[in-house]
Amino acid sequence: MRGDNNIITMVKFWDKMCAFTPLWRLALAIIMILLVLTTFSFAFVAPGTGTYYIVLFNLLLLGLLLMVNLGVLYVCKQYRQKELEGEKELETFQGSEGASDEEFDSG
Repeated sequence: MRGDNNIITMVKFWDKMCAFTPLWRLALAIIMILLVLTTFSFAFVAPGTGTYYIVLFNLLLLGLLLMVNLGVLYVCKQYRQKELEGEKELETFQGSEGASDEEFDSG
C-alpha cells in the first residue's frame, strides 16, 4: 500500500514539473548564455585572483543547473512519450473494436 502511495506521489510530482516545460526550456537557454559569457570571461581574469575563483564557482553552479535542467527535460520527454504511446494503444484498441462491430452488422 505504501509503495502505491509513493508511485502516485511521484506521478503527481512529475506532472507538476512537466507542466512547466516551456519555462525549463527558457531556463536552459539562459543557462547556456551564462555559460558562454562565463567561459569568455576567463580570457580577462588572472589566475589565482579572487575573481578567478568566483568565475570557477560560477561555472560549477551553472554546470549543476545545466545537469538538473537537462535531467528534468529528459524525464519529461520520456514521460510524455509514454503518455502518447498509451493514447495510441487506446485509439488502436477502440478503432479495431469499432471495425469489428461494423463487420458484424454487415454480416
